[in-house]
Amino acid sequence: MNHYSQIPIFINENMILNASHFSFQQGSLVGSDNESEITKPNTYHQWRRKRKETFLAGRFAVQHAQVNLQLPTINILKAKSGSPIWPTGYTGSISHTDNQAIAVLLPFEQQEIKGIGIDIEDVDRADLLEDNSLIGHHREFQVLKEAGIRVSLSCLFLFSLKESIYKALYPVVGEFFDFLDVELMEVEEGILYFQVLRDLSETVQEGFILRGGFSYEGDQLLTWAYRSW
Repeated sequence: MNHYSQIPIFINENMILNASHFSFQQGSLVGSDNESEITKPNTYHQWRRKRKETFLAGRFAVQHAQVNLQLPTINILKAKSGSPIWPTGYTGSISHTDNQAIAVLLPFEQQEIKGIGIDIEDVDRADLLEDNSLIGHHREFQVLKEAGIRVSLSCLFLFSLKESIYKALYPVVGEFFDFLDVELMEVEEGILYFQVLRDLSETVQEGFILRGGFSYEGDQLLTWAYRSW
């Protein structure tokens, strides 16, 4: 059965965001009555069913976030880059697995956060990630180990965090960059600190700092990263 809920995202001792979580039965969204509510890319009809379904799930999660913020449930279009086009004055992020989607939406004016990325992963995917060297530097895995993250999950953990970072930075970078361009420096009181290792744009240069966090929701790993400027 399809189900909506909210998951708290801890930013700091003064701020907790509510992410909208949508759990759905595979095969239940494409062809449903609610499918017509979502504005779709021109190429939507060419997509495979699974891609259509996860796209719809992400947009339904966004609608839930809009309702909880008492905003109009406007459609979130998709840019050529594939990233969502957020309403003026707002930022947000979307992620999904095969049967779950999560979205967060927040206004610039009432938050210190200027960009955010979230990612949700199935924990059982951990065994599929084999080449750690493409995901992180050796010292990053050491930081995770010292923070108490199980070695068996560390690769998936860092992969998910780097996905969140990419989403948080892409709006101001505007082009592809590598997971290895950003490094996890430390974990302090549950907050993860990342540093950009090379100039990515005029506003995101070497030394740029991001913060992040994580939580486990059943068999799902949820991560987030954000920038304050």
